[in-house]
Amino acid sequence: MSSLTIRRPATPLRATIHLPRSKSVSNRALIIAALLGDLDLVSNLSDGDDTRVLLDLLRHRPHTMDCGAGGTTFRFLLAWAAVQQGEEHILTGIPRLLERPHDDLVVALKTLGADIEKVPQGYRVRGRKMKGGPVHFDSPISSQYLSALVLIAPCFEEGLDLKWTGTRLSEPFVSMTLKMLDHFGVRASLTMDGVQVPPCSYTPVPYTVPPDWSSAAFWFEQVALDPGASVLLADLQKDTLQGDREAAHLWSSWVRATVKPEGLLLEHLEDPGPWTEAAVDLKHVPDLFQPLAFTLAGRGIKSAMVGLDNLVVKETDRLRAVGDVLRVLGCTAGHRGGTFIQGGSITNKGPFSFDPNIDHRMALSVAPLALVLESVTVQDPDVVNKSYPLFWEHLVEAGYSVVRQ
Repeated sequence: MSSLTIRRPATPLRATIHLPRSKSVSNRALIIAALLGDLDLVSNLSDGDDTRVLLDLLRHRPHTMDCGAGGTTFRFLLAWAAVQQGEEHILTGIPRLLERPHDDLVVALKTLGADIEKVPQGYRVRGRKMKGGPVHFDSPISSQYLSALVLIAPCFEEGLDLKWTGTRLSEPFVSMTLKMLDHFGVRASLTMDGVQVPPCSYTPVPYTVPPDWSSAAFWFEQVALDPGASVLLADLQKDTLQGDREAAHLWSSWVRATVKPEGLLLEHLEDPGPWTEAAVDLKHVPDLFQPLAFTLAGRGIKSAMVGLDNLVVKETDRLRAVGDVLRVLGCTAGHRGGTFIQGGSITNKGPFSFDPNIDHRMALSVAPLALVLESVTVQDPDVVNKSYPLFWEHLVEAGYSVVRQ
């Protein structure tokens, strides 16, 4: 297995970064375009593995659809395959993907009329015309279940009446899905009770995918940890589509984010604002947990973060993985349920080596700690290809030393 060793720039960060396009938006747009029969409606797709695999599978429609490590790819394709009348597909992926929870989505699809069967390789789906109608989720572990159903709802004879009770994790991602539907002519609604999609049809219109706010968080982390830093995230705007734009608020104590015609300018704040020790609720933006936790550690700030219940079933158990890294670096860290508590400053500032264990966000969020450590070595660095393939090249552009072994 190869590795990369990263060392900080000799001077404060000064860079213009062209972020990858949003993986979450790309995958939703591709499912809609596939249902319309024209994948070329979508431009500026994410170059991450998840989107690349999804595009290839939708274009070639093989009997066995290997989704690799992509949870979104797998769940969205389960729903897509369910409405492909007269076709049969086997959906599969790496062992960790198949271990992740999908059964609640499968049950919901079957309730709405799908023909799905669990098989040793994964799931066999025989496409058919689905009736649709009412379905209920209570505190689902993933909002992807809801988005998957909403994306195919225009194919249902009776539309979709989805009740969503209990904890509503990652709600902005469902809102993103509804805004995607709206772009393609479907007027759905998110209410206190759930989601409603009337019987309708998509309209074929072009769509351009915006830059990725989830990837922007790793640059907020770097600017927060580097006095004098100034980074322009080209073409990134404070749009209303992606929930992870909340990064601008979460990092506002240490990073000034200014909208410019050419993008979003991030500048290190020399006189940081106050940071509350009250619990920070991340239930709507759990992907920001890792870069925020390592930002807090790098600045020596105690914090509690809540609403992280679904992070134990991601590519890795992210609560455990972040805690393990923080304790090695000399901080305190622990979690119970969806609450994560950390404290103390990084005291072990020598060379640090770690294995992201197939989790792209672990690699992306630990690498910036090279700003406060002697060096960071990342095992299996190609794991970032899942969402941000050019990340290491962008670090070099920003002045880091990045050496592959």
